Amino acid sequence: MKSNYADFVLKNAPRVITQIDRDPNSKTYGSCDRNFWHLKTRDFSSAILQQSGLVLALLYSNDFEGNVYYKNENIKEWAVATVYYWAKVQLKDGSFNEYYPHEHGFPPTAFSLFSACEIYKKLKLKDEMLVSKMAKTAHYLVEHIEENAFNQEMASIAALYSFYTIVKKEWVKEGCERKLKRILAMQKKEGWFPEYGGADIGYLSVTLDMLAAYYSMSGDEAVVEPINQIIGFIKYFVHPDATAGGEYGARNTTYCLPFGFQAAISWKNQDAAAIKQALYGAYDWHRNFYFMDSVDDRYFSHYLLHSFLRALEIEQAQEVEPAVLPCFENHYKYFEESGLISCTNENYHSIISLQKGGIIKVWKGKKEIMLDCGYRVDFGGGCVAAMNWLDPSYSIHVEKASVSVAGYMNRVTLKMPSPILHMGLRVISFLLGNKIIGFLKRKLIFVDQHCDIRFTRKIIWKEKQILIEDEFESDQEYRLIHATNMSLRHVASGKFFGKSDLLDRKNKDIPRAKKVIVKTELDIAAERATYQNEKLV
Repeated sequence: MKSNYADFVLKNAPRVITQIDRDPNSKTYGSCDRNFWHLKTRDFSSAILQQSGLVLALLYSNDFEGNVYYKNENIKEWAVATVYYWAKVQLKDGSFNEYYPHEHGFPPTAFSLFSACEIYKKLKLKDEMLVSKMAKTAHYLVEHIEENAFNQEMASIAALYSFYTIVKKEWVKEGCERKLKRILAMQKKEGWFPEYGGADIGYLSVTLDMLAAYYSMSGDEAVVEPINQIIGFIKYFVHPDATAGGEYGARNTTYCLPFGFQAAISWKNQDAAAIKQALYGAYDWHRNFYFMDSVDDRYFSHYLLHSFLRALEIEQAQEVEPAVLPCFENHYKYFEESGLISCTNENYHSIISLQKGGIIKVWKGKKEIMLDCGYRVDFGGGCVAAMNWLDPSYSIHVEKASVSVAGYMNRVTLKMPSPILHMGLRVISFLLGNKIIGFLKRKLIFVDQHCDIRFTRKIIWKEKQILIEDEFESDQEYRLIHATNMSLRHVASGKFFGKSDLLDRKNKDIPRAKKVIVKTELDIAAERATYQNEKLV
């Protein structure tokens, strides 16, 4: 089966190479942060972007049709330069900065060590200084755990094992194994690993990518079943229009890394083959719109493009016959732990997130015809309340043909950067280092604050219709507005453009009231939703 790996890589490789300082006389030679070394809009180099060097190393070492970069010495020299620059910007404790100086961030430390080790091996480098720098970072990762973002913790495991293959030191292997044992015990029965409290498809594909990378290096059979379980979960959230993930996920991501699926195909995982066929199939099928074309330069330089290259590297000419994806056959599946529902009948496919207030997406054939993210209330001054917020306190009731979710809307104050805030952040980070990361996450991500507006959403599936009834009640008058698909939760790799952004939202004339009922009827055949608003108080 022909994939679009090579086409996608060759189309986007120039974007990544452009991010790298390729001037050997430059003080920042090898920096992969164009905003720093070229545009001068940042006063430090974000170390997580040093993963761009792995893209170069893989382009240099893999011979595939159209690869003009293969065995090009310039490409090799630039890849090597990225590793030396990585060593140059390492902090004293072995960690690195991503968003601000003195950050000591876990993601740039884990992901950049993985890429540095892989470049070192791929290009057959020999330098004790680099190995010493890698060891310092490995010590940091052994001593630190990321509690909330499991993709980052899994990246630390892959990074440590990659370093172990270089030095063969038992302390590295033992630290890696401790982390692996801990994280595997936290995999949900449904197959997913938590991302800030819920299941997220894009970040789960990163977790899968790093776990599969660990397996490809270690051959550890203990991770095969956890990998199969991840894929068995993700398959329900691959859509008929060849997209995956989105608004119903814990972190709203709309991309999906290919390496983990490609690795699983090697042991005849038919679900992985089906996902590959749907998301990474022949490129012509996606020519007008391929959902990962919308990923920004930062995440192409981060883990996206090197995942495509690593998948391309292990792709075989003859592969297993793909299974049929759930979105293409009648089914009903409720994932109680994640609050997600996947449902397909003869007329439509739908996905619902109950833990995010009843967000619903609907497809007719291969066309998305509805995205309903519920409602918001704008209090002014950047303060907004929303029902589409990941909230474990919601009351959920599930039946075969209907579901309901009830709770209080969450109030979020949208943050704006300013020179004063940036200056304060620099001073505090200089004094406290990574001790402020938890505080920043509570301000930007874990902003769980209920307001007094209670909502109940009921969704009813019919053969050719979907009915939604929303009821809102408060002691004060308020005015509802239809929520967009722009999440109020801060997610760095979120808000990439997708075709969902183009869907019409017509329900705008909702009166101010203390109690309102909104009824929505989606006619599948007509591909049209109609609304009725009822002011009760």
